[in-house]
Amino acid sequence: MEQAVRVDGLSAGRPVAGVPEGVRDAVVVAVPFDAAVVGFGGCMAMLAASGVRLRVVVSGGGPASRAAVSREALASLGAPQAELEWLEGTRCDEGVRHLSLLVKGADLCAAPWCGDRGTAVGSARWAALLACSLRLRPPLVEYWVPGHCASRDCGEPWQRASRVSLPPGAERLKRRALCAGGVADPASGRESGASVGATRLGSREILFL
Repeated sequence: MEQAVRVDGLSAGRPVAGVPEGVRDAVVVAVPFDAAVVGFGGCMAMLAASGVRLRVVVSGGGPASRAAVSREALASLGAPQAELEWLEGTRCDEGVRHLSLLVKGADLCAAPWCGDRGTAVGSARWAALLACSLRLRPPLVEYWVPGHCASRDCGEPWQRASRVSLPPGAERLKRRALCAGGVADPASGRESGASVGATRLGSREILFL
C-alpha cells in the first residue's frame, strides 16, 4: 500500500490549519474538478499527508480521459488513493440524495462557494449544504475559487473567511497538480471577478467557515 506523501512534517492525526480537528474522513465536492485543485488543492495535499481518507466527488460520468486527468492530479497532490465518486443526477434534489449518502459517517465536507444556484457549481454547493444539514453533520467548509461567479458582486461571505497559509511542501504539490490538470496557476496573478481583485493564491487558500 502506498504511503501518504509527507508535507513539511505533517503525519497521521496531526491537525490541518483551517479545518476542524479530528478529521479522518473528508468528502470534497469538486465541481468542476479543476476548481477544487485551484481552491482547495493545498488543503487536500495536507489532509492526505495527515492520513485522512479523501473522497472526491466530481460531476457527471465524464470521458475516461477526464477521469485519468483527475487521478493524475490527485496523485500529484500526494493523494493517489483518494476515491473518485461521480455525482449522479442533474437536478439539485438528486444531488442532495446522493451527497447525503456520501457524507454519512464523514468528518468533513468541502464544497466550492458560489452564490448563483443557477449554475452547476452553485447547484452542487447548495446540494452539499442541504446534505450536511440533513445529516446534522459533517461540518461544511466552502473553498473560494477566483472568478467562479460571472457577476461583479457575488456577495462572498468575507466575514467568515479564513486564510490558510500553505506550507512549502503543500504549495509545491499543488503546483504539480495544476500542471498535471492543465489548470492556470492562480499564483500567476490572473484577474479575478471577485471583490478582492487580482489575487495571488499560490501560497494560501481561502475557506468560508
